[in-house]
Amino acid sequence: MRRLAQLTPFLIATLLLATAARSEAIVPKPFTAVYEVSYRGMRAGLLTLKLSRDGATGRYTYETTADPSMLARFFISSAALEKTIMEIGPDGVRPLEWSFEDGKSSTEKDGHLKFDWDRNVATGVVEGKQIELPLEPGLQDRLSITVDVVTSLLRGEEPGTIPLIDNNKIKRYDYAKKETSSMDTKLGKVDTVLYESTRQNSDRQSRFWMVPKMEYLAVRAEQVRKGKVETVMVLQSFEQR
Repeated sequence: MRRLAQLTPFLIATLLLATAARSEAIVPKPFTAVYEVSYRGMRAGLLTLKLSRDGATGRYTYETTADPSMLARFFISSAALEKTIMEIGPDGVRPLEWSFEDGKSSTEKDGHLKFDWDRNVATGVVEGKQIELPLEPGLQDRLSITVDVVTSLLRGEEPGTIPLIDNNKIKRYDYAKKETSSMDTKLGKVDTVLYESTRQNSDRQSRFWMVPKMEYLAVRAEQVRKGKVETVMVLQSFEQR
């Protein structure tokens, strides 16, 4: 390995710039996005995604709320809330606390996890089961993984494989860039890049049409099972703060 003194001034400057860029976290701006959701061709209602930042702590909150259609109310409540609290630093997204409440009187489907990065353990209760799992670098929850993907892309990095806590297991999702295309949306015609998410030994697949010029906002998302599209989300409105 070359010694630092042997490096040319140009290379030294490049290293210094890279170090400076690494020390400053590149983060997505807070936003609110509303999607129309359909399941197997039937309208299921609206889903609102909101990313906010606490100015006092610097922590980020990402949450989803639903406005289900009449038929979908049999399956999901308008009071349902899923939320994650995160830190976003030079090394990416680190979840601190995740929770899900299905909005019903029973708590059997609810969940809550705390990520203790000092002790490297995640603990909590999900669907009535006690959870205690070891943490590992890059580990995400069901919501923070979305912010982690966007943050990686904003930094010019590919998401690659991301470990995720889902219920009482750690699963690994592979994100791969597929193709670029133009798409007509509620916001007008936009240039998108398609990313696909897959998991080994799973028959499910997720697709995201993201807009690089809008901080990789997804204007369309699909969940596919056994080669058939089941759930579709289409962007209806977007506000960035």
